[in-house]
Amino acid sequence: MPVKVSKSAARSGPLWQGPEGEGPNGGITQSMLSRWLECRERFRVRYIEGWRANDQFNKYLEYGQLWHVCEEAHAAGGGEKGPEGWPSKLLDYVRTLIGKYPLQQEEIDHWYRTCKAQFPVYIEYWSKHRDVEQRTPLMQEQVFDVPYQLPNGRIVRLRGKFDSVDLIKKHDKFPTGVWLMENKTKGDVDRQQIESQLQFDLQTMTYIIALQGVQYDPSTCKVNPDVPTDCWITDKFPILGVRYNVVRRPFSGGKGSIKRREPSKSNPKGETKDEFYLRLQTDYFRTEPEYWFQRWKSEVSPEDVTRFRRECLDPILEQMCQWYEHIYKYGVEIARGRGLHWRHPFGVRNSIDEGYGSDVDNFITTGSTVGLTKSDSLFSELQP
Repeated sequence: MPVKVSKSAARSGPLWQGPEGEGPNGGITQSMLSRWLECRERFRVRYIEGWRANDQFNKYLEYGQLWHVCEEAHAAGGGEKGPEGWPSKLLDYVRTLIGKYPLQQEEIDHWYRTCKAQFPVYIEYWSKHRDVEQRTPLMQEQVFDVPYQLPNGRIVRLRGKFDSVDLIKKHDKFPTGVWLMENKTKGDVDRQQIESQLQFDLQTMTYIIALQGVQYDPSTCKVNPDVPTDCWITDKFPILGVRYNVVRRPFSGGKGSIKRREPSKSNPKGETKDEFYLRLQTDYFRTEPEYWFQRWKSEVSPEDVTRFRRECLDPILEQMCQWYEHIYKYGVEIARGRGLHWRHPFGVRNSIDEGYGSDVDNFITTGSTVGLTKSDSLFSELQP
């Protein structure tokens, strides 16, 4: 139900215009959907009422943002020199962070120098990789806003930003096709776990579905001349899946979690900052790049997309539309009374949200009962 939001500073209506909203504050992103699944009351306070905590510098989030700035500038062909180069763009972003968090300049400088030491090694490492040499970028950091029709006829707006969408020529077992690329910075990388979950990952699958509805725009997309300009995703160039690009974040325990050398008899002045980050780059990033940078392909079939839509995305979005209507029309208490609204309690452990999965995931995916035992009773711990 499209809802217009007030332009007045003293807003009386909801900030968010809902998943079907046509205005600038309408539609749904993957991160919003994730927050709604976590807790509807906290989601309401943040997105309906518009309240949020004052920003604090978050090293995990901001290192990812620093990396994205470098990726975007590098993909645009800015090189390493000049105002469009990645070092210049990185410094510009860091200056905005310092302006925003003036009391945390030392920490911001630490992560800036770390990124500046790690990113050039990343470029060198992947520059001669085969799928890089054979790819044609279609989109880089491309914002999307795609109408998506649900089985009940409602049309919601899927919104977000693609890190990269590439056309890659045939190689190995893969035909020529379109790949979505996801860039992630992580303190710990469990490839087997990540790979096993990608075909039912909320962000990956939602973005694949959104990509199917994106129309080619020659003003924003650089496309191989062989691709039809009226609709560049065709049977000739199908969407094949996701290229998952992981950068291991330093100082997260294990390798690379080094400290500056203190003054000593042999070096009374100790290690300077420049020497410290050069050592990090030379002795760690360059010595073992395969530890710090990993990338792999995960195929996504039409059947995978259909299953994700049927079992996850469609029912969740239909519930969200119903929930929003009740919140907007009748208020929180009516929505709560009808079982549509609640506040998530503390003390609940959700291994799925923590990325670990469950012991029955393989059965759900394949139907195999290998390694499982069928129970005949419950509450054995409560028996006398």
